[in-house]
Amino acid sequence: MIFAASLCLMVLLVLSVRLAHRAGYRHGRRCERDVLNRYLHDRVLPTLEALALGSRSDESAAPARLAELRQAAKEQAALIRRDMAAAPAAGRARLGPELVALIEDLSRSRLRAELIRAEVDDTLSAPQRTAVRDAAGEALRNTLKHSGTDRAEVRVAERDGGISVTVRDRGAGFDPDRKPGFGIAESIKARMAEVGGSARVESRPDWGTQVTLWVPQS
Repeated sequence: MIFAASLCLMVLLVLSVRLAHRAGYRHGRRCERDVLNRYLHDRVLPTLEALALGSRSDESAAPARLAELRQAAKEQAALIRRDMAAAPAAGRARLGPELVALIEDLSRSRLRAELIRAEVDDTLSAPQRTAVRDAAGEALRNTLKHSGTDRAEVRVAERDGGISVTVRDRGAGFDPDRKPGFGIAESIKARMAEVGGSARVESRPDWGTQVTLWVPQS
């Protein structure tokens, strides 16, 4: 009787371990897929869209347009090579310099973003910095693609025991009741949730869009 009970417990234990392993494997695969999809969406897709987007200058200034597209492709290839070769960031550091670099990078796409940073200690862990920087980058690219304006503000402040970054434009805005696309759902909200943070997206037609990112400073 005791032997049979022990055998049943062992069988249940083995089954539990196997089920947990399978669940963990599936979860890991989903996470890998999510990371890859975000990378394609945030890095590769914008360049492909720029290459495919027609312009009035395509015929009237074809050499200049071709040079512009080649430069965009060259910069994108350099970014991809850098990301592939980069070692994982480690340790805590300031967020500000990464936002400055982001804004400088997007200025080559004719986005004029102003960084407004109070005198705060914006030191964060490497995963937090990466999540905030990339989510802010997605918000700024959305401004460039959808808002009808090439201007935005990026504000950094301390709030509720953490650091908040607000990306604000005063462009066309959109209906807040519409279903969020991949960029908002994954590149912004899911990315922030993975590091214990949050993201709030507010928008109204003719009011513009405001994306508020927050991470705990722990």
